[in-house]
Amino acid sequence: MKRITVMGGGGTGIMMAADLSLKGHDVTLFEVKEHAAGIEEIKERGYIEVTGNAANGKAVIHTITTDIAEAMKNPEYILIGAMAQRQEEFMDLAVPYLKDGTVVCFSAGNCASVILKNKIGDKDVLVGEMQGNIYPCRLLPDGKLISAFPYKEKGMAAFPARDNDKFIEAMNHVYPCHPVKNVFEAALNSPNTSIHLAGSILGITKMETMEDFRLYRDGLCPSVASLIRGVEEEKALVMEKMGYEMGRAVGQIEALMEYDRHPELEIFRGLEGPTSVHHRYITEDAYAGNSLLLSLAKEYGIETPLCEGLLAIASSLNETPFYQLGRTAAYFGLSGMEPEEINRYLETGEK
Repeated sequence: MKRITVMGGGGTGIMMAADLSLKGHDVTLFEVKEHAAGIEEIKERGYIEVTGNAANGKAVIHTITTDIAEAMKNPEYILIGAMAQRQEEFMDLAVPYLKDGTVVCFSAGNCASVILKNKIGDKDVLVGEMQGNIYPCRLLPDGKLISAFPYKEKGMAAFPARDNDKFIEAMNHVYPCHPVKNVFEAALNSPNTSIHLAGSILGITKMETMEDFRLYRDGLCPSVASLIRGVEEEKALVMEKMGYEMGRAVGQIEALMEYDRHPELEIFRGLEGPTSVHHRYITEDAYAGNSLLLSLAKEYGIETPLCEGLLAIASSLNETPFYQLGRTAAYFGLSGMEPEEINRYLETGEK
């Protein structure tokens, strides 16, 4: 049994807290007061019921709190499940309480490990992140939590990557995982960088005219799959330049369209969202993974018109310059560096 603090009161954070509680860990679930309605409801009820294809049951979470001091009472692990734009909020709350020997993991990472490690200085804290999000899950109107898939061993990376062996060994006590090269490879290999902008933007007409639009049920068609495939071809050029291994998501999109052949994907098809052009499927991925992808392409003269066009549309729809604000190579102070120099920094933490 491990002492684990989960930060984040959305679907991902609650799912991790519930799942780890069902597995026998001592779990504390934290959220700030402004976003605590969901966790307060669970606290009042006394449990959260998990359904779907992951661990099922009524999970009793040991501690549910909006008090950061209570949440940071000597955890061995801190798991942060929040969209990219909220990650620094949780980091800044946690940093004063971090002790040597603590393990911090982000789901999904979006290179948040680099930001946190630079905030904590010389503290002996293992920091890393997951490749993509841990579970595709949603909170349901009846208060239950549903997961579309069981947990599948995930790629993870530490920052700096020279800590990969220690980080993976530690995280295997909580979630089975294997190392990937570094946090850039992990972030770029998230399926969301291929799927979310393309699928959501092409689905806007249905999104804004249907009462209950669900991307993987209502928004997929051969043309959407073709656009996602095109984005992945652009991404492949960047991954090759950086020396990264690449997974592809378009096969899953094609499987989702084969309803009769893949009934096991029915829960995933029914996951809610995106609900508007301001949904995280657009705003988070435009700010994080897709801005990183485009910035690396620009650094090395790789043409990525689809990625650039999708980012421009997302920015226009939200009246937000995502690329200028986002997690680009320049954001991390890596502009003008060759791939080998960037990878050396991600390996050592030293420029």
